[in-house]
Amino acid sequence: MRIAVIGAGPAGLSSAIKLGKEKHEVIVFERGLVGENIICAEGFFDYYGRIDIELPDKIEIKKLIVQDKETYEIPLPSKGRFYTFDRKKWQQTLAEKAKSFGAKIEENTKIGKEDLKNLMKDFDYLIDASGVKAISHHLFPREDVLKYRKYLMPSIQYKISGDFSKFYDTIKVILTNNPPGYFWIFPKRDGNLINFANVGLGLLSKTSSMPNLRKLLTEMLIKENIKMKETKTMASPIPTKRLKQYRYKNIILSGDALGLCSPLHGGGIDSAYLSGCYIAKSIIKNDFSIYEKFLKNVDKRFFIERFFLTLWEKFGSHKILSRLKNKGLFNERSDNIPLTKSWYLKALVRLII
Repeated sequence: MRIAVIGAGPAGLSSAIKLGKEKHEVIVFERGLVGENIICAEGFFDYYGRIDIELPDKIEIKKLIVQDKETYEIPLPSKGRFYTFDRKKWQQTLAEKAKSFGAKIEENTKIGKEDLKNLMKDFDYLIDASGVKAISHHLFPREDVLKYRKYLMPSIQYKISGDFSKFYDTIKVILTNNPPGYFWIFPKRDGNLINFANVGLGLLSKTSSMPNLRKLLTEMLIKENIKMKETKTMASPIPTKRLKQYRYKNIILSGDALGLCSPLHGGGIDSAYLSGCYIAKSIIKNDFSIYEKFLKNVDKRFFIERFFLTLWEKFGSHKILSRLKNKGLFNERSDNIPLTKSWYLKALVRLII
């Protein structure tokens, strides 16, 4: 079969690799260069525990510092599935792997609406992994797309150089309330040096009077005594509501184009990567119940996370975190990986009892 993929991100490239392995003809269209112009905190959380991949310049995170009115230090288990890494190098590696299996990568190729029509005619399947402003969204139910856009959450990030060695193997987040969101410091490695970090701010719900993110982030940097050096500014909305319809004729949505980011923390690399894998498997087996089963599991996860976000909106982060701390949830370490299904269930029990 002939398959076109729009977007050389985690979702598009994972599908290209798996389809290429099975000798299908695959062409990936990337509007820029692979790995360039990435807007991402570059934190990787393997919620599902199903991803066995090499991450370039990986830092395994062993401690999570969460701050609101108090500071909570949450130890992470060994193999806790939290990492920071170099996403540019990773996507370039994935692209080379896809090419080794016969996939073609067409860089600097922007797909427009007319191009989309031609691709639908010329290819058996078209995987749209083109991100938040997906080129095929206009073909999907308008109400569904409008709801997707309603739940696009704002974020801004600076890439800052400097000595961040004190954050080695540690991620720090400072929670905001009204609306809920968080400020993050994700350390990044260049060889053996922790000499820069992705520092940003994202909101997880909207209010009638939204704050100025750039101003708020600058205030956070001053408060944390982080001096800006050689900064690169990035801003992008985070899609936290999945489209109900994942397919239109022979077009299949994946990753951010479908809205597979966590409503509680905005992460979505793991879901995007796996969505590409399951789409490829569905095409290979000619059975889209495979992809639908994966999406049902994603929906269950997001339902739980949105419930906790609702609690955050209603009671504030401090009340929730202090109760969980007093109930001993942050002291457990052996197999208690934060933000996984089992952790959410334990947290819910402790909040109720």
